Amino acid sequence: MQHKFISAADGSAHKLILFFNGWAMTPVTVEHLSIPEGYDVLIFWDYRDDEAVELDFMAYEEVRVVAWSMGVWAADRYLQSHADLRTKVYSATALAGTGYPVDDSVGIPREHCLNTLSELTEENRPRFNRRTCGGKSLRHIFDALAARSTEEIRNEMLRAYESSLHEAHPLPKLEALGLWTRSYIGLRDRVLPPSNQETYWRGQGLAPILLPEGEHYLLRHFVAWSDLWH
Repeated sequence: MQHKFISAADGSAHKLILFFNGWAMTPVTVEHLSIPEGYDVLIFWDYRDDEAVELDFMAYEEVRVVAWSMGVWAADRYLQSHADLRTKVYSATALAGTGYPVDDSVGIPREHCLNTLSELTEENRPRFNRRTCGGKSLRHIFDALAARSTEEIRNEMLRAYESSLHEAHPLPKLEALGLWTRSYIGLRDRVLPPSNQETYWRGQGLAPILLPEGEHYLLRHFVAWSDLWH
């Protein structure tokens, strides 16, 4: 995984926002969110592997987890391997994602994923970018996607797909029970079916918040990190 660390201005933060980005994305997706006073921010993206920077989480009194799209799956994996970190999580907010990114019932249908993998070429990148962003209105996101190569993001999706073939998908997902405190679903999401998202979160015992005008990039509806847990 790649990462970006943003330190509080005075360098004395005792709180941390831990963000797991979506597939094919870069930190540009959250640059518009204002950071609350007293917080550091650690952003993860690129899930071709689980290797990640090790941070001294014991230095923080409070951790707020936020995950978008495939980042929900990545967050589950990361927190499962960092049991000490989970004890510091005050809230965990999921946007347009589930713990099983490729699944016919609670994720992206396998056939849709296969079609994406087979058709993802340099020629059709603009179409993929528009679908992900909800059109060209978010030009900064649309342009930022070009920063990652087609081969790179294809391999990222391929890993999630192959994991779906070899791992069981029980519902509820036991290792994630009690972690997530809020989930948002955009009812105009054309990437991950809203009905699949709702099935997953209700299976986890969490009633999702439905955004009628929300597309896949739900982060556009928020102006501050703290909006995601307050």
